[in-house]
Amino acid sequence: MIIERWEFKIKPGYLEEAKNLILSMDWGRPYRLLESEVGELYRLTSYIEFESLSEMEQTWNGIGSTPEYEGFLKKWRSLINSTERTLWRSIETPS
Repeated sequence: MIIERWEFKIKPGYLEEAKNLILSMDWGRPYRLLESEVGELYRLTSYIEFESLSEMEQTWNGIGSTPEYEGFLKKWRSLINSTERTLWRSIETPS
């Protein structure tokens, strides 16, 4: 399993708009969206699970080819200071 983690540093004063914009999109699969509560503020982090890298690539190719995504990116870029993307592989742990 691959877990794709995106961390977004949002411009001060734009957190609500950024959350609403992410939530308005159909990402085609379940995801978790977290908001920073303590520490560095104005951060959103999302986690999306995929069975494989090829599934992840196929999903993003599908989303990226839509007019909705182009509109999303145009608005999104004006709301963020930076983005970090990491890919994680789940490790089975004993019960």
